[in-house]
Amino acid sequence: MSAATEFTQWRRMRDEGLATEFGWLSLSSYQWLPADPGALELLPGQWSADADGARATFEASDGVETTDGEPISGTLSRSLLEGESMHFVRHGDTLVELGVRDGRYMIRTRERNHPRVKAFTGVPVFDYDPEFIVPGKFIAFDTPKEVPIDTFRADTTLRAELVGEVEFELAGHRAVLAATQSPDGSLTLNFRDATNGVQTAPWRFVTVKAPGPDGSVTIDFNRTLNYPMAFSPHAVCPAPVPGNHLETAVRAGELLPH
Repeated sequence: MSAATEFTQWRRMRDEGLATEFGWLSLSSYQWLPADPGALELLPGQWSADADGARATFEASDGVETTDGEPISGTLSRSLLEGESMHFVRHGDTLVELGVRDGRYMIRTRERNHPRVKAFTGVPVFDYDPEFIVPGKFIAFDTPKEVPIDTFRADTTLRAELVGEVEFELAGHRAVLAATQSPDGSLTLNFRDATNGVQTAPWRFVTVKAPGPDGSVTIDFNRTLNYPMAFSPHAVCPAPVPGNHLETAVRAGELLPH
Protein backbone atom coordinates (compact mmCIF):
# COMPACT_ATOMS: atom_id res chain seq x y z
CA MET A 1 0.00 0.00 0.00
CA SER A 2 1.40 3.40 -0.96
CA ALA A 3 1.88 6.10 1.67
CA ALA A 4 -0.73 8.28 -0.06
CA THR A 5 -3.31 5.46 -0.03
CA GLU A 6 -2.61 4.70 3.62
CA PHE A 7 -3.05 8.41 4.38
CA THR A 8 -6.43 8.46 2.61
CA GLN A 9 -7.63 5.51 4.68
CA TRP A 10 -6.35 7.12 7.86
CA ARG A 11 -8.22 10.32 7.00
CA ARG A 12 -11.44 8.36 6.51
CA MET A 13 -11.06 6.83 9.96
CA ARG A 14 -10.41 10.26 11.47
CA ASP A 15 -13.61 11.69 9.96
CA GLU A 16 -15.64 8.68 11.05
CA GLY A 17 -14.28 9.05 14.57
CA LEU A 18 -15.34 12.68 14.77
CA ALA A 19 -18.86 11.85 13.62
CA THR A 20 -19.50 9.23 16.31
CA GLU A 21 -22.50 9.60 18.60
CA PHE A 22 -21.81 12.03 21.45
CA GLY A 23 -18.37 12.83 20.01
CA TRP A 24 -16.66 16.22 19.86
CA LEU A 25 -19.08 17.54 17.25
CA SER A 26 -22.00 17.04 19.64
CA LEU A 27 -20.91 19.49 22.37
CA SER A 28 -23.66 22.00 23.23
CA SER A 29 -22.52 23.64 26.50
CA TYR A 30 -19.70 23.90 29.03
CA GLN A 31 -20.69 24.98 32.53
CA TRP A 32 -18.94 25.28 35.88
CA LEU A 33 -20.83 23.81 38.81
CA PRO A 34 -21.79 26.35 41.50
CA ALA A 35 -20.86 26.03 45.17
CA ASP A 36 -24.51 26.30 46.20
CA PRO A 37 -27.20 24.11 44.58
CA GLY A 38 -28.59 25.81 41.51
CA ALA A 39 -29.99 25.30 38.03
CA LEU A 40 -27.90 24.86 34.88
CA GLU A 41 -28.71 25.69 31.29
CA LEU A 42 -30.27 22.94 29.16
CA LEU A 43 -30.73 20.60 32.14
CA PRO A 44 -33.20 19.97 34.97
CA GLY A 45 -32.19 19.49 38.59
CA GLN A 46 -30.08 21.27 41.17
CA TRP A 47 -26.32 21.08 40.72
CA SER A 48 -23.38 21.91 42.98
CA ALA A 49 -19.77 21.01 43.77
CA ASP A 50 -17.14 21.46 46.45
CA ALA A 51 -13.82 19.88 47.40
CA ASP A 52 -15.55 16.59 48.23
CA GLY A 53 -17.20 16.13 44.84
CA ALA A 54 -20.09 17.03 42.56
CA ARG A 55 -23.78 16.52 43.27
CA ALA A 56 -26.99 16.72 41.27
CA THR A 57 -30.51 16.29 42.65
CA PHE A 58 -33.44 15.31 40.43
CA GLU A 59 -37.15 14.64 40.74
CA ALA A 60 -38.56 11.54 39.07
CA SER A 61 -40.55 13.84 36.77
CA ASP A 62 -37.30 15.36 35.44
CA GLY A 63 -36.78 12.30 33.25
CA VAL A 64 -33.07 12.01 34.03
CA GLU A 65 -31.42 8.59 33.82
CA THR A 66 -28.09 7.01 34.60
CA THR A 67 -25.96 6.15 31.59
CA ASP A 68 -27.30 2.60 31.98
CA GLY A 69 -30.88 3.83 31.56
CA GLU A 70 -32.01 3.68 35.19
CA PRO A 71 -34.35 6.53 36.27
CA ILE A 72 -32.93 8.86 38.92
CA SER A 73 -34.96 10.29 41.80
CA GLY A 74 -32.80 11.88 44.46
CA THR A 75 -29.17 12.97 44.64
CA LEU A 76 -26.31 11.54 42.60
CA SER A 77 -22.75 12.27 43.80
CA ARG A 78 -19.36 11.68 42.21
CA SER A 79 -15.77 12.55 43.10
CA LEU A 80 -13.10 12.90 40.40
CA LEU A 81 -9.43 13.83 40.18
CA GLU A 82 -7.95 16.71 38.20
CA GLY A 83 -8.22 16.02 34.47
CA GLU A 84 -10.67 13.15 34.84
CA SER A 85 -14.02 13.00 33.03
CA MET A 86 -16.94 10.60 33.03
CA HIS A 87 -20.35 10.16 31.45
CA PHE A 88 -22.60 11.21 34.33
CA VAL A 89 -26.30 11.15 33.36
CA ARG A 90 -28.63 11.26 30.35
CA HIS A 91 -31.63 13.47 29.75
CA GLY A 92 -33.48 12.55 26.58
CA ASP A 93 -31.01 12.91 23.71
CA THR A 94 -28.52 14.74 25.93
CA LEU A 95 -25.51 13.05 27.52
CA VAL A 96 -23.92 14.92 30.43
CA GLU A 97 -20.16 14.66 30.93
CA LEU A 98 -18.77 15.48 34.37
CA GLY A 99 -15.14 16.46 34.83
CA VAL A 100 -12.55 18.42 36.79
CA ARG A 101 -10.51 21.13 35.07
CA ASP A 102 -8.17 23.55 36.79
CA GLY A 103 -9.44 22.46 40.20
CA ARG A 104 -13.12 22.98 39.45
CA TYR A 105 -15.98 20.68 38.55
CA MET A 106 -17.63 21.26 35.20
CA ILE A 107 -20.22 19.61 33.00
CA ARG A 108 -20.43 19.42 29.23
CA THR A 109 -23.63 18.55 27.45
CA ARG A 110 -23.50 16.42 24.32
CA GLU A 111 -26.49 16.27 21.97
CA ARG A 112 -27.18 13.14 19.93
CA ASN A 113 -28.83 15.19 17.16
CA HIS A 114 -26.66 18.31 17.27
CA PRO A 115 -26.84 20.23 13.95
CA ARG A 116 -23.04 20.19 13.79
CA VAL A 117 -23.08 16.39 13.61
CA LYS A 118 -25.73 16.33 10.90
CA ALA A 119 -23.90 18.91 8.79
CA PHE A 120 -20.47 17.27 9.07
CA THR A 121 -18.99 16.07 5.77
CA GLY A 122 -15.38 15.69 6.85
CA VAL A 123 -12.49 17.93 7.86
CA PRO A 124 -10.81 19.77 4.96
CA VAL A 125 -7.09 19.08 4.66
CA PHE A 126 -4.11 20.27 2.67
CA ASP A 127 -3.12 18.01 -0.21
CA TYR A 128 -0.85 15.16 0.84
CA ASP A 129 2.77 16.26 0.43
CA PRO A 130 5.72 13.91 1.14
CA GLU A 131 7.94 16.99 1.64
CA PHE A 132 6.25 17.40 5.01
CA ILE A 133 7.50 14.02 6.23
CA VAL A 134 10.80 14.74 7.96
CA PRO A 135 13.28 12.88 10.18
CA GLY A 136 14.00 14.18 13.64
CA LYS A 137 15.81 13.39 16.86
CA PHE A 138 14.24 13.22 20.30
CA ILE A 139 16.40 14.46 23.17
CA ALA A 140 14.92 13.54 26.55
CA PHE A 141 15.20 15.86 29.52
CA ASP A 142 17.09 14.46 32.50
CA THR A 143 13.87 14.95 34.45
CA PRO A 144 10.42 15.69 32.95
CA LYS A 145 9.34 19.31 33.40
CA GLU A 146 5.84 20.09 34.62
CA VAL A 147 4.76 23.50 33.34
CA PRO A 148 1.55 25.58 33.42
CA ILE A 149 -0.09 26.03 30.05
CA ASP A 150 -2.84 28.23 28.70
CA THR A 151 -5.89 26.68 27.07
CA PHE A 152 -8.61 27.57 24.61
CA ARG A 153 -10.61 28.83 27.59
CA ALA A 154 -9.36 32.08 29.12
CA ASP A 155 -10.60 30.96 32.55
CA THR A 156 -8.70 27.67 32.59
CA THR A 157 -5.01 26.86 33.04
CA LEU A 158 -3.74 23.30 32.89
CA ARG A 159 -0.38 21.64 33.46
CA ALA A 160 1.68 19.61 31.02
CA GLU A 161 4.61 17.28 31.59
CA LEU A 162 7.28 17.96 28.98
CA VAL A 163 9.58 14.96 28.54
CA GLY A 164 12.05 16.37 26.05
CA GLU A 165 12.51 18.10 22.70
CA VAL A 166 12.39 16.98 19.08
CA GLU A 167 14.93 18.57 16.74
CA PHE A 168 14.35 18.55 12.98
CA GLU A 169 14.65 20.59 9.81
CA LEU A 170 11.62 21.76 7.82
CA ALA A 171 11.79 23.74 4.57
CA GLY A 172 15.40 24.67 5.29
CA HIS A 173 14.71 25.89 8.82
CA ARG A 174 16.03 24.17 11.93
CA ALA A 175 13.28 23.70 14.48
CA VAL A 176 12.88 22.43 18.02
CA LEU A 177 9.56 21.48 19.61
CA ALA A 178 8.97 20.46 23.23
CA ALA A 179 7.07 17.18 23.52
CA THR A 180 4.70 15.41 25.85
CA GLN A 181 4.52 11.61 25.91
CA SER A 182 1.72 9.05 26.07
CA PRO A 183 1.91 5.74 27.97
CA ASP A 184 2.61 3.91 24.68
CA GLY A 185 5.73 6.02 24.18
CA SER A 186 4.37 8.16 21.36
CA LEU A 187 5.12 11.89 21.45
CA THR A 188 2.74 14.80 20.95
CA LEU A 189 4.06 17.98 19.37
CA ASN A 190 1.71 20.90 20.00
CA PHE A 191 2.65 23.86 17.80
CA ARG A 192 1.81 27.15 16.15
CA ASP A 193 2.88 28.12 12.64
CA ALA A 194 2.36 30.83 10.03
CA THR A 195 -0.90 29.35 8.71
CA ASN A 196 -2.76 29.80 12.02
CA GLY A 197 -5.82 32.02 11.96
CA VAL A 198 -5.82 32.16 8.15
CA GLN A 199 -5.95 28.61 6.86
CA THR A 200 -5.74 26.68 10.09
CA ALA A 201 -6.86 26.78 13.72
CA PRO A 202 -4.95 28.92 16.29
CA TRP A 203 -2.74 25.89 16.96
CA ARG A 204 -2.60 22.21 16.02
CA PHE A 205 -0.76 19.05 17.02
CA VAL A 206 0.92 16.05 15.46
CA THR A 207 1.60 12.67 17.06
CA VAL A 208 4.93 10.92 16.50
CA LYS A 209 5.61 7.22 17.09
CA ALA A 210 7.84 6.30 20.01
CA PRO A 211 11.49 7.25 19.39
CA GLY A 212 13.99 4.60 18.41
CA PRO A 213 16.82 3.57 20.77
CA ASP A 214 18.95 6.38 19.30
CA GLY A 215 16.17 8.95 19.66
CA SER A 216 15.29 8.91 15.97
CA VAL A 217 11.73 9.84 15.00
CA THR A 218 9.76 10.55 11.85
CA ILE A 219 7.38 13.50 11.85
CA ASP A 220 4.58 13.34 9.29
CA PHE A 221 3.00 16.78 9.28
CA ASN A 222 0.37 15.50 6.84
CA ARG A 223 -1.15 13.93 9.96
CA THR A 224 -1.38 17.22 11.84
CA LEU A 225 -4.77 17.42 13.56
CA ASN A 226 -7.11 20.07 14.91
CA TYR A 227 -7.98 20.10 18.57
CA PRO A 228 -11.71 19.89 19.41
CA MET A 229 -11.74 23.70 19.81
CA ALA A 230 -11.73 23.94 16.01
CA PHE A 231 -15.15 22.29 15.95
CA SER A 232 -16.82 23.62 19.10
CA PRO A 233 -16.53 26.56 21.52
CA HIS A 234 -17.15 24.15 24.41
CA ALA A 235 -13.72 22.49 24.41
CA VAL A 236 -10.71 22.89 26.70
CA CYS A 237 -7.54 22.37 24.68
CA PRO A 238 -3.92 22.87 25.75
CA ALA A 239 -2.05 25.68 24.02
CA PRO A 240 1.56 25.15 22.89
CA VAL A 241 4.31 26.21 25.27
CA PRO A 242 5.77 29.58 24.16
CA GLY A 243 8.74 28.09 22.29
CA ASN A 244 6.66 25.75 20.13
CA HIS A 245 6.23 28.19 17.24
CA LEU A 246 7.50 27.19 13.79
CA GLU A 247 8.78 29.83 11.36
CA THR A 248 7.67 27.68 8.44
CA ALA A 249 4.08 27.74 7.19
CA VAL A 250 3.03 24.14 7.74
CA ARG A 251 0.70 23.69 4.78
CA ALA A 252 -0.06 20.11 5.73
CA GLY A 253 -2.68 18.38 7.81
CA GLU A 254 -6.09 19.69 8.81
CA LEU A 255 -7.47 23.06 7.76
CA LEU A 256 -10.11 25.13 9.53
CA PRO A 257 -13.44 23.28 9.37
CA HIS A 258 -16.09 24.67 7.02
